[in-house]
Amino acid sequence: MTPYAAWNALAFIAESNKIEGIARAPTAAELDATEHFTGLVYPSVADLVALVAVYQPDAVLRDKVGLNVRVGGHIAPPGGIGIVDDLNEILRATAHQSPWATHVRYENLHPFTDGNGRSGRALWRWHMRRCGSDAPLGFLHHFYYQTLQSARP
Repeated sequence: MTPYAAWNALAFIAESNKIEGIARAPTAAELDATEHFTGLVYPSVADLVALVAVYQPDAVLRDKVGLNVRVGGHIAPPGGIGIVDDLNEILRATAHQSPWATHVRYENLHPFTDGNGRSGRALWRWHMRRCGSDAPLGFLHHFYYQTLQSARP
């Protein structure tokens, strides 16, 4: 990894963590997991599970009935096998939708019991790279929740 790429990855993780109220520096494990994930040719549900295990070790995929979440005023779809099906569809759809649309769908699904914000932003970064650019820094903290709120169906 070039020095610029390493700085960019650290800055991205630090900004993503800041949105969640995490003020510490990114860990080596977060950096490694994020760079591995964003370097994948095509991420899978298992890749997201592995990433979330680093970001939020106590979080689980909501693939069982009863694993329901509410985030502020947003009530995510109920837990169960449909979460995995929907997550697979979101990943398949990356071939024909924008990174922003993928990100909004992911956050609205809220597939994990926790760690969705950071993993969703990593998915967004992966998709941005796949489209030939990188995730811009600086705007996330100010516009992240406003953007999701305005995009709710």
